Amino acid sequence: MERYFTELNGTDEFIVISNYVATQVTEDVLSTLYTPLIGVECIGVYQFLRQFLTGYEQTSGLLNHYIILSELKMNLAHFEVVRKRLEAIGLLKTYMRIEDNQKFVYKLIAPVMPTQFFNDPMLSVFLFQQVGKPRYQQLKARFCNETFNLDGYQDVSVKYMDVFGTPKTPDKVVFEGNEYIVKQNESHGIPIHQHTFDFDLLEMLLAQNLITKSQLPKATRHLIVQLATLYDIAAHDMRGIILKSLTSDQKISHEDLRKNARDFYQIEHDGKLPQLTPQKTQHEEPETKLTWFELMDTTSPIDMLTSFSKSEPTIKQKRMIESILEREQLPFGVMNILLQYVMFTNDMKLPQSYIEEIASNWKKQKLTSSEAAYNYVKSFEQKKKEKSNKRTNTYNKQNTVQKEMTPKWLLEEHNHMSETREQDNVDLEKERQKLMEELKQSWEEDK
Repeated sequence: MERYFTELNGTDEFIVISNYVATQVTEDVLSTLYTPLIGVECIGVYQFLRQFLTGYEQTSGLLNHYIILSELKMNLAHFEVVRKRLEAIGLLKTYMRIEDNQKFVYKLIAPVMPTQFFNDPMLSVFLFQQVGKPRYQQLKARFCNETFNLDGYQDVSVKYMDVFGTPKTPDKVVFEGNEYIVKQNESHGIPIHQHTFDFDLLEMLLAQNLITKSQLPKATRHLIVQLATLYDIAAHDMRGIILKSLTSDQKISHEDLRKNARDFYQIEHDGKLPQLTPQKTQHEEPETKLTWFELMDTTSPIDMLTSFSKSEPTIKQKRMIESILEREQLPFGVMNILLQYVMFTNDMKLPQSYIEEIASNWKKQKLTSSEAAYNYVKSFEQKKKEKSNKRTNTYNKQNTVQKEMTPKWLLEEHNHMSETREQDNVDLEKERQKLMEELKQSWEEDK
């Protein structure tokens, strides 16, 4: 699977589905509780994907990853980094199927509700460490409400039967298709798999203290795995923590289990608690270097031209671009660099014959990407500069020989003409250098 994720392509299709319908509470939980844990960028991608679900719909139409590149301005390698963080925190599941091309399903998972969040041993600890005690208490208070004290009041509500009588037997059609009604599923928090912890060893160790499997129900096992993962606790250490958490009737107290596991970790780490720290991936380092080139490779030349020149291209320019792309079969990235290069070196104009000539030449050069075209332009300009300097040096040598053999009156006239031509050459060279500096500066700023 790791090999695949380095090869995600803009043409790969995806569908967004969800297991819940967004409410004000889920929005509030995402912005106040999850944002400190995974950052605004991850939450932004999550909400971007959710926009494709409208109303009560829980399945989107078919999309492709070009929309990530063009609208989020994010290369696909970095999108994978963000996607994995959303999966790790329990907000997203990704499914893949390979047909003619790769097809994905991104399933948005409901955020954990406040009651579950603040009782979750992992989420609550990570949030506490991330924001500090005062802010943690403030966030917790945000989701607390005082219940009205009903002491002294008597329940005088009537029953259904007292008002409406005996209900009639419903027709079968009443319940047909109910399985398709929108469901509001709960989230299970950070996804932790039990195979990450050696339960066989733990059960063998606990058996020595007469603790049986019946004393380890599903909820208790899940909590043990969470605590073992959060605090990096091995099976033999977990045995001691469980024994300290037994009640008088030999049941495992979840509250004591959390407290004893936390105390165990703090003793080993000078009173500190674990923090949620994303690991660096191989895609995170080069992302800033690749962003601009990848955008050039995946953006339509007409869209690029619109953005670059801050105006809509003319119909003639659009037809010219479409014609060249169809005839020369140049990739988008190569065509985008070509158009920018021509504009910078031709006073922001787009002479068709000149563009067609360059496009034909670049096709022969077999340029396949914006980066290759960019490097070719730099190399071409460098060679042109060296050739110009060589011509100037040759001319100076020839001029010296001519001075020795030419009469003074003719030499003076020739010098005057030469100075005029040389000044013209200098002016042209300065203008060319100025344009190339603007080109280089623009590219460097965009990268």
